Amino acid sequence: MTTHWLHVTLSWGITALVFGGLAVGAYLRQRAAKARLAQLDPRGARDA
Repeated sequence: MTTHWLHVTLSWGITALVFGGLAVGAYLRQRAAKARLAQLDPRGARDA
């Protein structure tokens, strides 16, 4: 593997890790927001 392809492979890997981390962060924020909204819902467990 040439140096060029090594850098290309590393760049794709780092990019995948960064976007994967962003996706995990978004999932965790969404889960926390859903739990918080359920906690603040004045209707309790009743559906609309």
